[in-house]
Amino acid sequence: MSSLTEKVVGTLSDEIRRGALRPGDRIPSENALMKQLSVSRSVVREAISRLQAAKVVETRHGIGTFVLTPGNDDTMQLPASDLSNMLDVMAIIEFRIDVEAAAAALAASRRTDQHLKQIAAALERFEAELARGNTDVLAHDIEFHLQIARASGNRYFFDVLSQLGRAVSPRTRLGSKEIAELDHIGHLRNVLAEHQLIYRAIVRQDADDARAAMRMHLSNSRERLRRAHEVGAERGPGR
Repeated sequence: MSSLTEKVVGTLSDEIRRGALRPGDRIPSENALMKQLSVSRSVVREAISRLQAAKVVETRHGIGTFVLTPGNDDTMQLPASDLSNMLDVMAIIEFRIDVEAAAAALAASRRTDQHLKQIAAALERFEAELARGNTDVLAHDIEFHLQIARASGNRYFFDVLSQLGRAVSPRTRLGSKEIAELDHIGHLRNVLAEHQLIYRAIVRQDADDARAAMRMHLSNSRERLRRAHEVGAERGPGR
């Protein structure tokens, strides 16, 4: 998240937590926030989008943007820096959904036997670690996605994901409680099953199924992240 976007998210988060903005209140207009915080309209809109994704506010078209009543997950009990970090991780996954869905579709159309061997090898290493009860599968997870990007035949998919490196994984940006939740063996088995669906679609050279399977996988990853964040907030510090 850019520093300016984080500034807007942090300011609004602080006002909500302090009670200056209460559930049901309309937040200041785009123009007012632009003037108050000396930022551009695009920065304000990006910040509002991030707060919407975190279920902190909702926008009613033609009326304005309003503070939501917090549920049991009460995101706003967290420090603004933690909220910003979580929203940044969510943004990375949202970016990956469209990029990697397109890469998977191209991989299904263009893959070679060598590409399939490389994708399968990453998948098998992931599966072998889980079979041993080892949840340290991050490297194999990243490699699976990188090999699909390579199989797309478009080097820019691979270059972008390679440059992002370990940042493509939510685990690199979260606290220990969230990581423990994401690394639960049951969650990782779901990830493995989703990887297998993507791989099978690529083997069949079914571009539509590959695109849909990758989109479903990353959308599910976003929801697993949201749930991990909620569990971490419920447990609180030191629990």
